[in-house]
Amino acid sequence: MKFSGINLLDELERAEFEDIRSVFGERRFKKGAIIFAPDTEDDLVFIVAKGRVRIYLAYESKEFTLGILGPGDLYSTHAGCFVQAYEDGKLLTTDVQSVKRCMADIPLFNRTMVRVLGKILQNSFSVIDGLVFKDINSRLCAYLYKEASQYGKSVDGGIEINLNLTTEQLSTLLGATRQTVSTLLNNLTREGILVRNDRSHWIVADLEQLKSLAEN
Repeated sequence: MKFSGINLLDELERAEFEDIRSVFGERRFKKGAIIFAPDTEDDLVFIVAKGRVRIYLAYESKEFTLGILGPGDLYSTHAGCFVQAYEDGKLLTTDVQSVKRCMADIPLFNRTMVRVLGKILQNSFSVIDGLVFKDINSRLCAYLYKEASQYGKSVDGGIEINLNLTTEQLSTLLGATRQTVSTLLNNLTREGILVRNDRSHWIVADLEQLKSLAEN
């Protein structure tokens, strides 16, 4: 899933963005590492160049995942969130002032950034809305429905989705226990709504029923 819906790596390959690409440096990270924390002093903007990172909030013993970023997604360290590596990878980083100058000097980049930030804000509100107003079954079904409807591939028997997440990672994303998510996935499988292909690939056999459960 594209967190922002726009791949900035593709945008930076455009000839008119050559000067912008030059202001970014590289930073590598290892799986499991906390790359940035809420108290990080550096005021940076980063683009995921390789691998995936999780953006989350933590209060006492609870964690609330706002999203998982993949290559081409953008975020910033001043958002007050933890940024954790889901796998080995690389970030492109620069300071906020450099981004502001780019936005002022190159109108096309300005429009691109506004679209990206708008998508991020929309996604954050969607996550918060789900945590506050929906139970875990509805959140799980809503997540699966979005993956299927936006990024799924039509195959025999339904729509194939690649979650690329372990059950533990999925439960963290949804703000639930691993046991609860595992039980709900098994229920959806028994009801014929889902069919599991392998560890991360699923087939949604009944998209409309999944949508109905997501809206409850």
